[in-house]
Amino acid sequence: MLEFNFIAIEGHLTFTSEMAFVLSELDRQFFPTPWGHDSWEKLFLDHDRLLILLKTQESVIGFCLFDKSVADSFAHLLKILIHPQFRNIGLSKKLLGSALLNLENAGCSQFFLEVEEDNYAAQKLYLSAAFQIIHCKKNFYGANRSALIMTRANKSHS
Repeated sequence: MLEFNFIAIEGHLTFTSEMAFVLSELDRQFFPTPWGHDSWEKLFLDHDRLLILLKTQESVIGFCLFDKSVADSFAHLLKILIHPQFRNIGLSKKLLGSALLNLENAGCSQFFLEVEEDNYAAQKLYLSAAFQIIHCKKNFYGANRSALIMTRANKSHS
């Protein structure tokens, strides 16, 4: 049985260059629209963000990253990624759930994200977490690569 844990990172004081490199490499290898390494190095610079790492004893196998504005009770999912070797065993649902719970406990009640229109696996994940499609933004990811805009509100705030 796979043993893993979640590690919440908020702020630059707990985010290291080594973490930036690991996340940059995962992003570059397995995300359809990866960020540059410099973006990872400056992840928390001038941003209030929540990063949840999914780790086994050996390594980081996934992450979930939100921009947040607790003052506005609002959070924006920027990226979620599970290493392909560990997909299809329910880890993305647990990872997203952990991040949403952390954000809810911090006072966020409104969430939104963009997902590529043909990324059906991600859409299924978000729908299972009570996100709803509200809009389709044409060419969001480039020519002929549209995004679905999805939102979720806590039951107590909807």
